[in-house]
Amino acid sequence: MKEALSLARQNYLITPEATAFTQSPPRNLQEQTWLLVLTGVAIVDVKGTSTGHWFHETVSIRPVLKWALNEAINWYNLPTPPGTEDVDWWLGFHIFRQSSVYFAAPSSMFNAGASVNSGFAVDSWGRNPYVQGTDVFTNMLVGNLFDGITVDVAVRDTDAILHRVSYHITLVGRIHFLKQGAPL
Repeated sequence: MKEALSLARQNYLITPEATAFTQSPPRNLQEQTWLLVLTGVAIVDVKGTSTGHWFHETVSIRPVLKWALNEAINWYNLPTPPGTEDVDWWLGFHIFRQSSVYFAAPSSMFNAGASVNSGFAVDSWGRNPYVQGTDVFTNMLVGNLFDGITVDVAVRDTDAILHRVSYHITLVGRIHFLKQGAPL
């Protein structure tokens, strides 16, 4: 699997999820549910290898979650653990079952020569495997932490390059402050 080289642009929307008529409001931060929408363009630079066959590659795109999560933390004055983010703790977003939607599409492509029989494709997309971590406040293991999406792309022609892939991700879940250390 290839990692996206960088993000050319990313936008986000994060807001508390509304409770249903029959639900009680959340009692604490750990119960608050959020709607998080991430859109952007990732630089992938996948080059074709043949004029007669498609070159297939799986690309991992990892949007920067902490920009959106810090926006919610600051806007709603959420309590943070002692210490410094990315030194003493890190931010994660726990996804509920069946509460995520992903989409990806070719965004920018290039072909140096005559474009006879060349092509560019996004064949499928889905989420990266979840990671897990230990919540700073509850000391409980948290799984299903979002870690980006995988996108299966294809390019045909030796001088053809799929340069950028656009994405749209919608998630429903909870913000977690996790003990420092690499995500598991």
